[in-house]
Amino acid sequence: MNVYLNAVSARFAKHLGQRTSNMLGQPLCFPYFNAFKESLLSLEQLYHYIDQEIDRTLQRAGWDKSELKNIPILLGSTAYVISDCEMRVANHQPLPDEHSLAVISDDLRIRYQTEVFSIATSCTSSAQAIGYAYKMLKASMYEKVLVVGFEMFNRLTFEHFQSMNLLSQADKYQPFANPTGIILGEGVGCIALSTQPNLTFSCEIFGITTITDNENLTNSSKTALRELLTDCLTKTNLKIENIQGIKVHGVGGNSDEMEQSVLQELFPNTETILVKPYMGHTLGASGALETAFLIEHLQKTDVKCGHFLNYFLGFGGSNIAWMLKVGE
Repeated sequence: MNVYLNAVSARFAKHLGQRTSNMLGQPLCFPYFNAFKESLLSLEQLYHYIDQEIDRTLQRAGWDKSELKNIPILLGSTAYVISDCEMRVANHQPLPDEHSLAVISDDLRIRYQTEVFSIATSCTSSAQAIGYAYKMLKASMYEKVLVVGFEMFNRLTFEHFQSMNLLSQADKYQPFANPTGIILGEGVGCIALSTQPNLTFSCEIFGITTITDNENLTNSSKTALRELLTDCLTKTNLKIENIQGIKVHGVGGNSDEMEQSVLQELFPNTETILVKPYMGHTLGASGALETAFLIEHLQKTDVKCGHFLNYFLGFGGSNIAWMLKVGE
């Protein structure tokens, strides 16, 4: 049984803005991709944005909203309810009793009357959610699945990255070409997967490969990345010359050099596709947002057929890769 990406919808920043760090009382401006008009999102505002992307995805997939009771939602993020908590503190409101991603999952479960599963694996959260959705469909547990990834600004995450000296202050985000550090971003995306292709744009997903990198909590190792990519290639039974492009991780930090080295070793003549310069590093939403961006890019450039390797890396070493086959 094959699995297909039927439709995508995503909201991410179109332009590079700014956010201010207040670490140790010393204001310092950093570039940041702001996707929402609100400086901090309440849960109600977040639900509104999630609902918009779900509605758009259903429309593009040609699925009726009445079907949702039979379509599970897999939710991936690192933002949880932190933005809502920070907004409450700023407005002298009481904090919620629960602070986990499950709070948002429970709300979606009640409103959509369907099963909702939370995935929290750092920067690969929604990418791993796509991987689990694939496994559910392959196992005939469902015929259709939605994956939602979201990330919104919160000071806890922003200051955490700043405290590790990981953020760039450059006015352009150029991973690989000029790796001066990470520029973070926010957004929300939705991916529809099913066992039937979209007749107007066939995109099969296969060769799902995961690996845990145990060498370092915050940096990806060359050994693990090499194993991830070679294992994915082996699973798909494809040769290097069959790959038209590779959607890379490319955060603009210290790992870029290692990543480029592995790619040059394994795929010396394959085009690399960088997505983060257009939306920033959206952390737990990266899987959904970067996949949506890539699909829309391939549709706009009128790609008729081809194989595209995708991989996602995250803090803690929960890494994942897969292949997309566009066209028949």
